[in-house]
Amino acid sequence: MMGRVIAIWSLALISFFVWWMIREAGNTSSGSTRVLLESGVPQDQVEEITLEYGGDRTLRFVRDGVSWRQVEPFSVGVDAFSARQIAVVASSLKSSDFVEIGDDQAGLEQAARLGFDEPAVRVTWRWGDQSRVLVLGNRTLAGRGWARLEGEKVAWLVESSLHERLIDMDSRLWRDRALLSEAGVETRGIEITVGDASVRLKSELDGWRLTSPVTARGDAAAISEWLSEVSRASTEGYLFDRPRSLDPFGLEPPVAVVRLTQRDGTTRCVLIGDPIGVGSTERYGLVEGSPTILRLNEDAQKSLVPSAALFVDPTGTAVGRQDVGSLEVRPVEGADFTLTRDFDRWILEFDGKEGSVEVPRQAVEGLLGQLTSARASEIEFLEYPSELEYAVVILFDLDGLPLDTVRVIRDPNDGRWALENGDGVLRIFPPGMQPALRPADFGVLTP
Repeated sequence: MMGRVIAIWSLALISFFVWWMIREAGNTSSGSTRVLLESGVPQDQVEEITLEYGGDRTLRFVRDGVSWRQVEPFSVGVDAFSARQIAVVASSLKSSDFVEIGDDQAGLEQAARLGFDEPAVRVTWRWGDQSRVLVLGNRTLAGRGWARLEGEKVAWLVESSLHERLIDMDSRLWRDRALLSEAGVETRGIEITVGDASVRLKSELDGWRLTSPVTARGDAAAISEWLSEVSRASTEGYLFDRPRSLDPFGLEPPVAVVRLTQRDGTTRCVLIGDPIGVGSTERYGLVEGSPTILRLNEDAQKSLVPSAALFVDPTGTAVGRQDVGSLEVRPVEGADFTLTRDFDRWILEFDGKEGSVEVPRQAVEGLLGQLTSARASEIEFLEYPSELEYAVVILFDLDGLPLDTVRVIRDPNDGRWALENGDGVLRIFPPGMQPALRPADFGVLTP
């Protein structure tokens, strides 16, 4: 008995499905499966995509080289893969059912019934002087929907994958999440402002240089690594488009601003605002020129706003050890002396006194290495503590011309050392540094 009931219900459901398809399609014909866009869309040649929705909503994307950008209704970066997928999905649509739509009243009614009088979306691809327009109509049962090439009198019943991408998916998910993807070798200026404090750097012919909060040598390797990290920094998501005011998000004025200047003079800027919620580590953000509020997680914030110390060259001087011909050492306590290179030897002479003595080469090379190559473990922006000065070392080139002056500081409390060469930056070293700055350190007694 139960089997007969199940059979009857099954036949009823099949009959209903057949009736619905006949009602939906009218004079639908069947044939062999075909690809809707037989000539396809040249995915690698498309330069512009326009999506026209009902209610006067239009999205327009334009390609610039390998990158894509939404230009309507406002400008924002678009993920290249997502833009390409619109053509990829459309080119893969297949159908075996179609409806012929005439120009008479019956044809107009048929078009309206299939959703083409007010289409869900009208897609236009343009490349060179060519274009292709696909109109999407209503969706039906079993994951299918109607589509029609503009200008053709046939509507095709296809898989609804393109409907799902263009209608169901939030278009904000197509946007490029990179904040400062331009960061890299073309960057020539960096400015990071937090409240009233700012860090500014400029790329010059001889390398990077800080101009704020002090004027100092930049660490080229650290800056390059930071720019690489910033180029990968991304938003967690897009929250609001075109808000009436930036005040509720703490973006007018912002809490922090990160601005990069490129070789061609163009700038790119990210604004960081208030926390999204009480106790939240995430903050509101905004890319200048784009009216979209972003969500920035803690990692993105740390990448964008590091300590100013990160950018400072941690070595005592920009002079290379191979360029040094002599060193004049002036200890705060004890006699001044000079170390002079003589081919592969080093000669020590006391200032104002006759006579000289050869000293161990490794001792002098060790001091040179500490002054020119050793990297500080800490960086501090402090006023020079003259009361802690241990010695002053003047570096000369092979012709006897001065190259740089390095002041050596020692903290008697914790034994740490510091080097400073007139830029207002203390480069801190551990107690074990122990630079050779007394004649006795070279095995020579003061006369």
